[in-house]
Amino acid sequence: MTVLAPASVRPSGRVAVGALARAEARLLLRSPLLWAGMVLSLALYTAWGWTTMPTWDAFAQNAGMASLVLAGALLLAGHLAASRDRRAGAESLETVPTTAARRGLGLLALVLVAGAAGASGCLAGLLVMLPAWPVGRFDPWALLVTVVVPAIGAALGIVVGRWLPTAAAGPLTVLAAAVVLGALPVLSTGADTLVRHLFPVPDTPWVTGAARPTGWHLVYLMCVLAAIVALLRWRHFWIIAIGVLPPAVATGAFATDQQARATPAVIYPEMVYAVAGPAVLHCETHGDVRYCALPHYGGWIPLWREAVEPVTRNLPAGATRPTVRQLAGMDDGHVLVPEVPEIATWPRWGRHGHWAEHSRTQLTIDYTTAATGLFGRGITPFDEAARSGCSGAGQHRTVVALWLLAQAVPDGTRHLADGGLNLGRVRYDRADAQAAAALLARPQDEVAAFLVAHWPQVMDPAGRALAPLGVTVQPPVIPAGGEPSDQPRICR
Repeated sequence: MTVLAPASVRPSGRVAVGALARAEARLLLRSPLLWAGMVLSLALYTAWGWTTMPTWDAFAQNAGMASLVLAGALLLAGHLAASRDRRAGAESLETVPTTAARRGLGLLALVLVAGAAGASGCLAGLLVMLPAWPVGRFDPWALLVTVVVPAIGAALGIVVGRWLPTAAAGPLTVLAAAVVLGALPVLSTGADTLVRHLFPVPDTPWVTGAARPTGWHLVYLMCVLAAIVALLRWRHFWIIAIGVLPPAVATGAFATDQQARATPAVIYPEMVYAVAGPAVLHCETHGDVRYCALPHYGGWIPLWREAVEPVTRNLPAGATRPTVRQLAGMDDGHVLVPEVPEIATWPRWGRHGHWAEHSRTQLTIDYTTAATGLFGRGITPFDEAARSGCSGAGQHRTVVALWLLAQAVPDGTRHLADGGLNLGRVRYDRADAQAAAALLARPQDEVAAFLVAHWPQVMDPAGRALAPLGVTVQPPVIPAGGEPSDQPRICR
């Protein structure tokens, strides 16, 4: 049944489309689907980023994936809005006093609202992270994905609602879209394949700090949006639709090809050095310790200092202070300054609770073993056998390492007593822990003064420098030809 309003009360086309657009926008802003989708998407990328300190790459990835959830909700909302007058075979033009073509044009206001909702969700996600703020390379094109993807969802829902007004069409379209999107990564055979770049959310960089073809990816998404809008106009303005569809498809295919060409299939060390090598590191010196961060990661240096300075406060003035160096993922074993050991940290750091404590404690452990010459870059030979760890049992510098670590980590003394104090990849015996506990029982100033006077002797793997302080552990005999294959490697 079709109900027509009298021609005398029909407004002009422009007025009708504008009124309809405002009405549809207001209805969508009151839709529980929109707000449920926004709350769920915000909750998702808040949860995904809760355990680690934020980086721009991780935030863009999480926000983009969450925007797919919002796009699904907006697809349902767009389908319901577009099929409102045509469900059950009835079309009413009394409530919408304009033609079907103009009604379809007015529904495009939902696309604008969807883009604004995506932008608002992205901004809310940034505000939720405060006082933390993302570090790393800022890529605005990657963040704009969170605007375009919800708009595509709303536009697709409108098209399906105009062509298939049945109530089941919307949920089935969401299911079909989820299946297609889930199949794209499976069908991809490599980072440089075209199929991989059809997924709405761009991949993270092939190495931290590397440029990504996210601009081309945004062009591809805009072409998808233009093609879907053109399908909406197909029934009533098919000439315009034909004029839009082929250029949109061609431009989208070209943009996807450019993404694939810009993504390396093979990563060479020289490519990594160009974006994360020694020449581009941001270095600062605090308390005689050098901290070198990847470009745009200098905001994490205060976090590293919190882990390192409890150790350096108890080191003698003449002790070597290793460098803290951030790596992007490839480690060639070469140190920044010859004869100066290093410890490595990565573009990942815990943010809350035990995740933050774990990152801080692990860096403290690494710095302690490097400062005492047990294990670290520039100390341990760069081979898999050496990287797997070594035994410091019986060495007096291991006792000093335990003494330093027990004072640098929370509840270190208690963990030392119950055998829970970890030296990372350096193994020790119960006798070493008991000797370190005996040192902790002595006045701290006494032990510190002794270390100042005898630090070179303490660093000798075969020395017994701590004997005057009552340490009786016996250093192992280091064979000249190396340890037997069935024995653990001794820390040299």
